[in-house]
Amino acid sequence: AILMMADSVEAASHSLKEYTEESINGLVDKIIDSQMNDGFFLECPITFKDISTIKALFKEKLKAVYHTRISYPELKK
Repeated sequence: AILMMADSVEAASHSLKEYTEESINGLVDKIIDSQMNDGFFLECPITFKDISTIKALFKEKLKAVYHTRISYPELKK
């Protein structure tokens, strides 16, 4: 179940137009909630607490992957 969640979230993350905290959080919630609603985890020994923890971890990791550094002005010599 966790690999399926990770694969789906990672693949969908490439389609984001912008990598903001809101867009990443929304994507992770949408993908995993959809999988839950479709009954993908009915046969898996996974709890709602586990799923909540997994979602938080995916959000944290995706934010780290897509984090952009701010641009600093060039120093004049």
